Amino acid sequence: FFKITFVLLDVNNCNDQAVLIVEKTPFPMDEQDWNTIVSQCSLETLSMNDIYSNHILFPPEKFSGIKTTLINPCTEKHIAKYRDQKRYVIYETPDDYKTITLPYLEEQQFTMKWIFNMLEHKAEMDRIIFEDADPENGFILAPDLKWDGKNLANLYVLAIIRRKGIKSIRDLTSNDLPLLENISKKSYIAIKEKYGIDKHQIRAYFHYQPTFYHLHVHFIHVSYDAPASSAHLLEDVINNIKLVPDYYQRSTLTFTMKENNSLLKSYRDTYQW
Repeated sequence: FFKITFVLLDVNNCNDQAVLIVEKTPFPMDEQDWNTIVSQCSLETLSMNDIYSNHILFPPEKFSGIKTTLINPCTEKHIAKYRDQKRYVIYETPDDYKTITLPYLEEQQFTMKWIFNMLEHKAEMDRIIFEDADPENGFILAPDLKWDGKNLANLYVLAIIRRKGIKSIRDLTSNDLPLLENISKKSYIAIKEKYGIDKHQIRAYFHYQPTFYHLHVHFIHVSYDAPASSAHLLEDVINNIKLVPDYYQRSTLTFTMKENNSLLKSYRDTYQW
């Protein structure tokens, strides 16, 4: 049983498909909400033994909502991303990046339209919680679609840079320290002002490989149980670059890939495994 599941849908009257992401919403934190749930719920008893009993609780309709995200129409890349598959560990050397990963990224067509729509105020303007308009070191800060925007213990926001051309941490050098430090400083302040959450309760990190190849930083509440096997903490990245200006061009980076990912196929073809 999973908290989140992914459903592939056929769209009526056309050949398109859609991906429906369905996620259980967090439990309420307010005492009055729990008074309402306990007083108005229905129970199905499963077992009883002495002082212990097991039940299925059916809350009032107000508290039984399910958070959903719809990708319509979806592409084969979306389907592959959300399909349950075996995973494999990749140890990407600098040469691997240059000869396998980078050619793959340059060959593939990854849509960035939704990102540029936000940056250019063509969509989702009301979701932006902070904005730095500087073309070189600026960024926007907005809630991730994974978050319902209400339960602060599950806070999840993204900082998306304005500058084009930085795909991932692999591209970062000492020239980008002003950008990274600007994101770090202003994002923590904005989150504190908007949500009242202190910097020391926030985890900020990059994914590698990222979900999309336009540099962005994840900011989540430390209580949020987010998958982080591919995470590189923002402050660690800044520190690494201060120590070695081209750290991310010289390092071997480890990440996991799903079985049907075409980048994984490139690695398997190269190393014959």
